[in-house]
Amino acid sequence: HDDFHPCGKPVKLYYWLLTKYAKRGQKILDTHLGSGSIAIAANQLGFSLVGVELDPDYYSSACKRIEQAYAQGDFFVAKTQPKQTQEPLI
Repeated sequence: HDDFHPCGKPVKLYYWLLTKYAKRGQKILDTHLGSGSIAIAANQLGFSLVGVELDPDYYSSACKRIEQAYAQGDFFVAKTQPKQTQEPLI
């Protein structure tokens, strides 16, 4: 269940997808960032991610969620500081 976005996916789903289909060192592009689940999984796995979200409220919620996930940390995964920037599309 995802309280941030009506179509939110669990982080574990993206963790599984990235470990099965992405190769180390690849940059991940998510054109519908939504609640940021993929960004959390990508950061935990050491991938660089570019996320695009048109809705400012979803973007803000995703940024907060990503920051909380990073602050919580993971004993078994080395921390890599996510770099969040917002740039206009046009």
